[in-house]
Amino acid sequence: MATSPTPAANQAPASGFQPAFKRVAQTNDFDCWLACIAMIVNRPLAEVRQVAADRFKFPKNGPYTFMDEGLIAKLLANWSFTATVYKESAGIAALPDVCIGMVDYNPETEIGRHVVFVRQRGAAGKPNVEYIIDPAPWVGESQQVRTDIKGFPISWYIGVTPMKPAGK
Repeated sequence: MATSPTPAANQAPASGFQPAFKRVAQTNDFDCWLACIAMIVNRPLAEVRQVAADRFKFPKNGPYTFMDEGLIAKLLANWSFTATVYKESAGIAALPDVCIGMVDYNPETEIGRHVVFVRQRGAAGKPNVEYIIDPAPWVGESQQVRTDIKGFPISWYIGVTPMKPAGK
């Protein structure tokens, strides 16, 4: 399993930068993955958690070791997104344009926490903008959405794309 390299220096996005997704802060130590889904599907965290409980039997009050890539895929599909399985990261350049990345990964316990990675494709002649949206409430404001991500420690990821309409 992959390990997490040392994170890059902190840097907030340039002035005028507008991320594709609005940051949603996690509400406890265990719902970073739900907050990442909430960002991608543009829904409140409470709604995503409720759908997980009502439709997919996610425990309302714990224990929270129930999360897996299958549940992430089902929740994203509920809002018309397709998700891959966890894949080992080969670095930022190899990531898909949108993914839920695992950081602070511990290979001994095989756990980490989740962030959203986005690569916004630049218009003709403009460079792409790559950034991380971190749902952790303990990160400083400059780290919540950051573009200085060279060497950022994404160890594993789940790629996310919009579902193609039926018949296409």
